[in-house]
Amino acid sequence: MKHSIVFSSMTGNTAALADRLHTLLPEESCVYFGETSREALEADAEVIFVGFWTDKGSCDSKTRVFLKKLNHKTVVLFGTAGFGSDPEYFKEVLKAATADVPVSNTVIPGFMCQGKMKPEAKAKFEARLAANPDDAAAKKMLAEYDAAVCHPNEDDFKALEAWSQTFI
Repeated sequence: MKHSIVFSSMTGNTAALADRLHTLLPEESCVYFGETSREALEADAEVIFVGFWTDKGSCDSKTRVFLKKLNHKTVVLFGTAGFGSDPEYFKEVLKAATADVPVSNTVIPGFMCQGKMKPEAKAKFEARLAANPDDAAAKKMLAEYDAAVCHPNEDDFKALEAWSQTFI
């Protein structure tokens, strides 16, 4: 089975997952590895692993555009989300991303883990909290930022490895 690993990564989190996935899947069957592109669409892969970062509860806009162009493939989604480590939230993100895949494809909603956020996000949360010290939402966002700093971590990579074994 020929496969491609295609990803979009703003902070390097999803790229780190893609890199690890690339080492876990058989190298001889990989026909494309890299960011979303025309070449990725043209690669002769039956299975396309598509990685994304979470934006507003779904995949990022580059990934959305890419997914909408796929036809007659098996699409396996994976990604990272800065906010939250709740498996139910991850399921909702994967479900939202699946909505961008044309019906001619088979979608396998796959793997997600938490990922670190840009430092600008922390500054924004801190400024919001400084303006209103009782802002519970700002406190929660700051706590999420702090929890995400060390992700993806070795536990996330081990979970990715376990998940990837179903494709070998």
